Amino acid sequence: MFGARAAAISTTLLVAAAQAGVEPGRSTAPHSITRHFTPADRVSGRYQYLPFDVPAGTGTLRVSYQYDRANGNNVVDLGLFEPGSLEIGTRAFRGYSGGAKAAVTISAAETTPGYRPGPLPAGQWHALLGLYKVDERGVTVTVTVDTEAGADPPAPGMVRLKPDATLQPVAAGMVRLKPDTTLRPDATSRPDGARWLMGALHMHTLHSDGTVSPVELMRLARDAGFDFVAITDHNNTTHTDDPALGNLDRPLWIVGEEVTTPGGHANVWGLKAGDWVDFRIAPEDRRINDLVGAARRLGGLFSINHPASECAGCGWSHEVVDGVEGVEISNGRHGEVEKALAFWDQLLITGRRITGVGSSDWHAAPNPIDVANVRVYADALTEEAILSAIRNGRVIVMGRARDETPEIIVRAGDQAARGGQALTVAAGAPMVVEVNAASLKGRHGTLVAVTNGVRAAAVSLDELGQLTLRQRANPGYLRFELYADDGSLFAATNPVYLVRP
Repeated sequence: MFGARAAAISTTLLVAAAQAGVEPGRSTAPHSITRHFTPADRVSGRYQYLPFDVPAGTGTLRVSYQYDRANGNNVVDLGLFEPGSLEIGTRAFRGYSGGAKAAVTISAAETTPGYRPGPLPAGQWHALLGLYKVDERGVTVTVTVDTEAGADPPAPGMVRLKPDATLQPVAAGMVRLKPDTTLRPDATSRPDGARWLMGALHMHTLHSDGTVSPVELMRLARDAGFDFVAITDHNNTTHTDDPALGNLDRPLWIVGEEVTTPGGHANVWGLKAGDWVDFRIAPEDRRINDLVGAARRLGGLFSINHPASECAGCGWSHEVVDGVEGVEISNGRHGEVEKALAFWDQLLITGRRITGVGSSDWHAAPNPIDVANVRVYADALTEEAILSAIRNGRVIVMGRARDETPEIIVRAGDQAARGGQALTVAAGAPMVVEVNAASLKGRHGTLVAVTNGVRAAAVSLDELGQLTLRQRANPGYLRFELYADDGSLFAATNPVYLVRP
């Protein structure tokens, strides 16, 4: 099962390393481990662990792997663990690159993106092989390990820490910048108080399967008009080791991780440098509670990604346990918006107040970086204010960055509420819905009201993008979707909660 060591490998395949350590200035000869996996292996253990030895005195570790991809029928992911436990939540985790990189290098001062720099403890390490897809004929994987004493010069494509950076150990083989050398830029509230801020909550860099560096991503997001960006690489937060991020004052940078389990993906926002949330949880594994709990103990906000995606392992098949605070209802890469909305409604109907968010899930051009995005109503451009507003449902999911945030207000008597807020109303009490969507002016926009999961018929906005709608209260929740003339989702609000007196 997940977190357990794989079956012992024949001693003829284990890496041989001198027990006395590496002779200073010299490398050990590269050694290879080869193993064949069948579809049955994938069922019995989605994650396999190949042990290898790292001698004392090692300054640089290089690990590469190769296998026949069989025209896409074989997909094997790569990660590394230093000596220590392999159980869920272990501190021995050194990094993960999935299927994005065929070779990785780690040393005390530099590392391949996706892996933590730091000292290389001697002993038995493990290469993690994630059996994402295995052809019916099986797949043969060869892992090659090379160790070298001393420090290497910087290599192309490597992340190097500033020479004067002070490092503080937070776990075996992991580093965290001390608070006085934080990379996170300061952001203060503007004097005009609460306002709509535009954000990207699901973005990838070279630290997983993206195509640009963290700094390049932030600059692209700034040029697109974003106020804040969460970098959410798969199963790691090593982008925080990039010192260049500290030179940017806008957009606001939020540290995140896309936790990529075999039973679905989720973002965790609000982590710190060196934090990591484990991902090795099968759909039927009750430890999903522990995973969500660990994210929350780190101060993170846990939100399900593309819950209705049809790609293998991407749609959410875990239980939606307590502690899940968000769900992605619009995703630029995975689509399935209608099914994602239905997934969200099923949660809302049960009384769960889970915030709907949207994202572009951006990896590379030419995919648009802003389809979809969120507008968050917050009183400051700070991580704390943004995450608080998301937790409280003060979010509108938008289709494009260039469109203005619509104003949708529900009134009952002398009360008024926007998405995320509540109205106290009796069943059948009159309510007025006021809509002002300036960017739908002349675009024949339509509004769909959803009450407790039931969708009303679409109502047309006028030529100014405005509408006043009268209806009777039905305690529970009321949310809205706006569509443009081409049928695309223009905006989706979070619910106004209608509470009985």
